[in-house]
Amino acid sequence: MLVSTFFSMWFAIYFQDVVENAVAYFLILSLGILHGTNDLKLIQKTYQFKGVINFIKILFIYISLVISGILLFNYLPLFMLSVFILFSAYHFGEQYWHSKMTDLNLTTKVFYISYGLTVLFLLLAVNYHEANIIIENIIGTAISTNIYVYLLPPSAFLFLFFSIKLYLEKKMHSSIVEEFFYLLVFYIIFQTTSLLWGFAIYFIFWHSIPSLTDQVSFLYGNTTKKSFIKYLKSSVLYWSISILGLALLYLILRNNDKLFLSVFFTLMAAITFPHVWVMSKLNK
Repeated sequence: MLVSTFFSMWFAIYFQDVVENAVAYFLILSLGILHGTNDLKLIQKTYQFKGVINFIKILFIYISLVISGILLFNYLPLFMLSVFILFSAYHFGEQYWHSKMTDLNLTTKVFYISYGLTVLFLLLAVNYHEANIIIENIIGTAISTNIYVYLLPPSAFLFLFFSIKLYLEKKMHSSIVEEFFYLLVFYIIFQTTSLLWGFAIYFIFWHSIPSLTDQVSFLYGNTTKKSFIKYLKSSVLYWSISILGLALLYLILRNNDKLFLSVFFTLMAAITFPHVWVMSKLNK
């Protein structure tokens, strides 16, 4: 992950933004979306659901949650944005830390959130001009100040506090110094790159690929080449539908990049809610 991260930073230095953004979209649309396209199969495996009727029920519930998320974003944008940030923070923290923990309790969950918030606010604080434009399009209200700078210190403090607490209680199998070194690496990356490229680096190399590995292992018992091929085959239909839908959206909004990015973000947020629930059940 570190090698890929530093290579991505080098890439950002030597290539123009248009190339950088194109590669970022490609990674997000391929590996990024792919890691969330097998949720239905993961639910079936988790709860041992079988048969067409159960699959239809799961599909109906899943789609209903996504549509509900989109509608709520339309009517309660600021509230839903706050909820989305908390959900995403927990999801990022859980994915990264769950294999390094010996216990799952309230303290661990707050720790997951504090880690995710630290990463997210670090990204947004460094690229607040770009972030504010997107958020303004989502919530309909201008954000004139770098509010993320004020939200970053308490998040980082909570992360440090719970890191020390869990480490001393021997519930965390990781080096605190090493983890804060990674945060320093993230800061350098986010400072060097655009908002989209910085997000893509973290989202793909530090979240999506590890998540794909966990999912393949859960579904097929190992992470061999054969298992990954099986995963791809079972995901290709949902992934294709997602890509076609986004392609249609882009054709409609291709003359307004900022609006497209905002709508794209809203759709990804709506899909995130059921995905976080599925992955939480899987990890548990």
